[in-house]
Amino acid sequence: MQDDRIHYLAGKFFDGTSNEPEVQELAAWIKQNPDDELALVLENAWQNFQSDTKMPEDMSDRIIGTIFPEKNIPLAQNYQEYESETSTVNLWPKIAAAAILIMAIGLYWWSGSGGKARIAQTKPEILVTDVMPGGNKAVLTLGDGSSIILDSAKNGNLASQGNTSITKSGTGELVYKASGEASNTIVFNTVATPKGGQYHIVLPDGSRVWLNAASSLKFPTSFTGKDRRVEITGEVYFEVAHNARMPFIVKAYETEVEVLGTHFNMNAYPDEKRMKTTLLEGAVKVSKGNQSAVLSPGQQADILNMNNNIRVLNNVDTDKEMAWKNGYFQFEDENLESIMRQVSRWYDVEVNYEGNPGKEHFTGRLPRNANVSKVFKILSLSGIKFRIEGKTIIVTP
Repeated sequence: MQDDRIHYLAGKFFDGTSNEPEVQELAAWIKQNPDDELALVLENAWQNFQSDTKMPEDMSDRIIGTIFPEKNIPLAQNYQEYESETSTVNLWPKIAAAAILIMAIGLYWWSGSGGKARIAQTKPEILVTDVMPGGNKAVLTLGDGSSIILDSAKNGNLASQGNTSITKSGTGELVYKASGEASNTIVFNTVATPKGGQYHIVLPDGSRVWLNAASSLKFPTSFTGKDRRVEITGEVYFEVAHNARMPFIVKAYETEVEVLGTHFNMNAYPDEKRMKTTLLEGAVKVSKGNQSAVLSPGQQADILNMNNNIRVLNNVDTDKEMAWKNGYFQFEDENLESIMRQVSRWYDVEVNYEGNPGKEHFTGRLPRNANVSKVFKILSLSGIKFRIEGKTIIVTP
């Protein structure tokens, strides 16, 4: 009987009709049963419905049935069996998202034509092999060309560069600390993450930097002169220490971003068509060629790689842009190839397509700490098939 009650609550959860006590009851059950297959589905529950939107009545059954057809789960069809006299309202956006945000990191797939949901009618292909998610991995290259593999290096002092000490903290971050007067000799270090890696660095001025997978940061071990200059590739998030007398300048290929003290994210992967600089706090000036633009919080500078035109976008979803740093994949109207480029970087795999990737666009959110098989189990709901051959993912749209 308990199982039926949980299945009933799951049905209401998917349908968007749960009230607060029901959400709390379901949340408590998931916390007590983290390895249950239904709990896994709920952990990837839908988060993108509007307050006036409900999932079609039969969709909850198909979601569960598609993933776990052996479970004969009564959902929407058995609501009346358990319905209490307490009236229910659609509180999904406010109550469900807030009450179980930790476990309800959702994914809801929409096709590019008319917003019609597409759910597979057959069981997703079972993956024989699996790939672990990425983690804290990076290589530090010192001024003399020697390298330190940071993920295997012991905590504590790693090296000295002039008057700057380099340590690996107990939490795994790389910390630069200058002592005394800066040397007149400029020494550059580089931190590079591989595919499947990420890393956090504290620069000698106190600025904090997070590198996404397949990214790099080149910087001096002490900042001297009129400005603080660094170079990046890939995707990097900065929290820059304020210093009005010494602007902080980030160079990515032919683009420069100048700041005094601020929080911003730069996406400059060479295999992406656009370079994006998103401002969360403060102000930055983005320049390329003879073009420039000053951003305010919530704005994004969007630059096509092949020209100098800077397009400024307003009211950008900063949660989406920062999802990678906060442990998620988050997609908004993105095509399959864009999604798979992110999967390729984080899981350190190659991606091949059998057939045309198609023109469909998807919106949703997934945890980055899951094995790739769990990611594909959810993606398979859209009808796309995946298989793993060694370090290669074969996609059949």
